[in-house]
Amino acid sequence: MSDRRRVELWDAATSAVVDRHTIEALGVPSSLLMERAALACAHEVVALRRGSALAVRVVCGPGNNGADGLAIARQLHGWGVPASVLFATSKGNEAVAFERRLASAYGVAERSWDDAAHDGAAIVVDAILGTGSRGGPRGEIAAALAAMRPWAGPRLAVDLPSGIDPDTGAVYDDAITAQVTVTFGRSKPGLHVTPARARAGRVVVADIGLVAPASVRPIAELVDPDAVRSLVHAPAGARHKGERGHVGIEGGGAGTPGAAVLATLAAFRGGAGLLTVATGDATLRAAVLSRVPEAMFVAPEAATTVDAWVIGPGLTQPDAQARVAPRWRDDPTPAVWDAGALEAVEGDCNARPRVITPHPGEAARLLARLHGDASWSSARVQADRLAAARALASATGAVVLLKGAGTILAHGDRVAILPTGGPALATAGSGDVLAGILGALLARGVAPWTAACAGAAIHAAVGELAIRRHPATMAGDLVEALDAVDDALVDDALPQLRLA
Repeated sequence: MSDRRRVELWDAATSAVVDRHTIEALGVPSSLLMERAALACAHEVVALRRGSALAVRVVCGPGNNGADGLAIARQLHGWGVPASVLFATSKGNEAVAFERRLASAYGVAERSWDDAAHDGAAIVVDAILGTGSRGGPRGEIAAALAAMRPWAGPRLAVDLPSGIDPDTGAVYDDAITAQVTVTFGRSKPGLHVTPARARAGRVVVADIGLVAPASVRPIAELVDPDAVRSLVHAPAGARHKGERGHVGIEGGGAGTPGAAVLATLAAFRGGAGLLTVATGDATLRAAVLSRVPEAMFVAPEAATTVDAWVIGPGLTQPDAQARVAPRWRDDPTPAVWDAGALEAVEGDCNARPRVITPHPGEAARLLARLHGDASWSSARVQADRLAAARALASATGAVVLLKGAGTILAHGDRVAILPTGGPALATAGSGDVLAGILGALLARGVAPWTAACAGAAIHAAVGELAIRRHPATMAGDLVEALDAVDDALVDDALPQLRLA
């Protein structure tokens, strides 16, 4: 992916380092940063309130997040917005004590929990837990979150919704579900990773004057779909089919011919000029020809020169998996390894251009086999998708595209999160379509990392298009939607995120 619109992410540890550097090394008063953070949140509250007369209820925690909440209430009160504060705990640091005195001096009312329980709908500002919290909420905080659950009205979260992990996206009991999250400096990985991304709502990244030291590197980045639009179609200047790239596909079988058919269709619609299916199965050949008469065929054992391979869709037979295994390390051709071919992946690919596309179950099996650790399971992968993708990238040397809601990409020390993609992609054959798109990109000479980011974004965009046309989406609908993917990528460009 191009860096021209790179959106960087900071984890909790990086955020703490940046805070300390800005305050201690540069001498920026923490109170100034807090005032800027509160101002950014207050503006978003006003936007959320527009067209209504809703009061604002700010719930404050014991740390700097709570102090931010008090400053938000004070600013809103000064603008004539009916804002009051409640406290999730009797504890509070010096910043909370200072902001509480200041809010009181300005006339901000403090409410009791009993009163709030009987109030009508209000905008709720969650200023309870920030990036410094660890683990699930406990004690008074947990009780406060449970008490807030039945309250009616939209919610805004300060830095992140209380009860989610900023790094992994884990969601704890009684976690807040926000319509808007205002986070500071850079967005946080957990706001864009399943399952927490469903709790964050629209994410606003507010520049409050934080400055990162030169040694700090972002923990991850977001894939911006609009930044990959130039890769959707074959180059306009291509003079003949060879310049559009030649894709080879090895997969399918007597029981799963559709996987190869879908990958073939997607590769052609993704821009490939030539396509060869490596198979000796007459049933598979007939199935491909019935849908894609443009395809060519070759025996799997025959020497074939292509620009990129797609290996694995529908490749379920152990003998076929054993046949392709040596190519993981020996074949220098760029390749997508998908589905059944993942069973043949063995260790580092020695810098061969490889993209692997496991779903969580496949990722768990691959990690268990490569690490000799039977504790890897789908649940473990889903509990920390970023860590799982990094572990796979380290073990294989490949570009990893970890499928699932909130696709994760990893290669070396680089990690990216795709903020798009929805339920339309959760259908049989969807992964075969993705593999074909990736193969077309690799065959045109697109670098594996860029191809993986672009392919994932294109796949997500056609999913959104397909579900508008067909609520009960099938994988074939994704292929048909490739004809209008340009506009869909514009529509999906960093959805639910705004830089303020």
